[in-house]
Amino acid sequence: MGLFDRILNARAQVTNLLDNAKLNSAIERHERELERDPDNLGALQELGLLYQERGEPQKACEVMLRAATIYFDRLDFEQGMLLCRKAERLASGETRLDVWRKLFEINHRLRRYDDAFGRAKQIVEHLMELGETARAADFVNLMPDLGPKDILYRRELKLLAGLEADNVATVGQVSSTWQRKQATVRDPDEYFPELSVLIVDDEPGILNVLETSLRSLGPQILMASNGRVACEMVKAHQPALIISDLNMPEMDGSQFFEWLRSQPDCAHIPFVCLSSADSEAERLAAFDMGVEDYWSKPFRPMEIRHRVKRLLKRVRPPVDLQGKLAQVSLAEVIQMLEAGRRTGLLLLTRQQEEARVYFRDGFILDIEYGAARAERAFFRLVGWTTGSFTFRSLPINREPVIKLNPQQLLMEAFRRFDEVEHLIAELPNRDQTFICGDGFERAPEVAEQIAQEGEFAANIERVRQLFDGSRTLDQCCDELRDDLETLLLVQELINQKLLVPGQVIEL
Repeated sequence: MGLFDRILNARAQVTNLLDNAKLNSAIERHERELERDPDNLGALQELGLLYQERGEPQKACEVMLRAATIYFDRLDFEQGMLLCRKAERLASGETRLDVWRKLFEINHRLRRYDDAFGRAKQIVEHLMELGETARAADFVNLMPDLGPKDILYRRELKLLAGLEADNVATVGQVSSTWQRKQATVRDPDEYFPELSVLIVDDEPGILNVLETSLRSLGPQILMASNGRVACEMVKAHQPALIISDLNMPEMDGSQFFEWLRSQPDCAHIPFVCLSSADSEAERLAAFDMGVEDYWSKPFRPMEIRHRVKRLLKRVRPPVDLQGKLAQVSLAEVIQMLEAGRRTGLLLLTRQQEEARVYFRDGFILDIEYGAARAERAFFRLVGWTTGSFTFRSLPINREPVIKLNPQQLLMEAFRRFDEVEHLIAELPNRDQTFICGDGFERAPEVAEQIAQEGEFAANIERVRQLFDGSRTLDQCCDELRDDLETLLLVQELINQKLLVPGQVIEL
């Protein structure tokens, strides 16, 4: 580090100390104000923001819930629910359960039975996940009437709580066989989304067959048509397993293997040879050189899949951190990894959804969630309150695409959350359906204007799908809570009468 860099670093440290001192002073001032006046809503909400900035999500959650309770006591239900939804993203464990109960009670009181059912379902699923079947059963049995759909809602909740059995066919005796009915739930021990597999072959058909066979195991599939291209991919991605053909142009499989073993960072990667040559002498020579396995062409794709699964189980690194997002909030997980300066992959799963968060030294380098990347993916993920997380320490060879540190990302996510809630609250006629009106083809122009002012592009196709006349505006907005730009587009399309009212739906 040169003199100029050392000076800049020292200045940054001094700035951080001054900023922390100001932050601590502001927190102490608001805490004193609340000692004098515990119902000071301004101080409570400001203190919640300050606790977030200092990286104390549980304290922030507690003061938000205090403020929400005051709003409820004053019959300002919308403001109270806004704070509860914000606290929900920070809460974990029993506190989150309390938030869900409060939201259930308020929605029921306001006769928003669909929303109340949604919260009831979260509560029951969470309790069943914890193995607290008696609490889940008590909640369902003591639950008040849920309006016109009460019978339907109650039956679904009873099924979730194990109070009613679903209609299932009984299974008779079968003859002896290794075959079993396929599990309907994916076994996490047989799914490897944190790993990558490099397949090298000059035949596109072989690449496609192997990629299709291995995709269901979850790893990132990398493909190369010869050894020279494969060398560059190994440097960039450090795969967990390499499957390579022997006979290829430019650099064949044996030359690629020799190069691999000459690289200190890559020599440990298991290498499997694919070849049409199936002589015993050829196989023994490959094993003598250190090849992990030798698979002859033609091969059976499903057999290859099982062999790869066995190899990936062996090379998979141990889990460093795992749990349920209903018990530990995503904000807490991220702050733990930041504080520990961890390097590796955080995998988030929720039903069929999956996201990858790449860390190096506690900083988030990149995020992948469906088609979303980087910051946009983060702003969608931070709203997850259910699902599971797994962190494994791995070398991460990625260029950083996210410029904000984790705490700044969280603060920006909560700022956007506030903006979304205020935007939804200002929309008129939320109990009505809205449909695409005459002139909706102008929507791309409107979206382009919004994109110039914001960071991300709005999703016009998502608007077209949601506003088909089957949902109220409120229900459409609920689907878009994680997408500020698309909500801004909806607001502007309504203002310009490109989205127009349909029929009123009785709630």
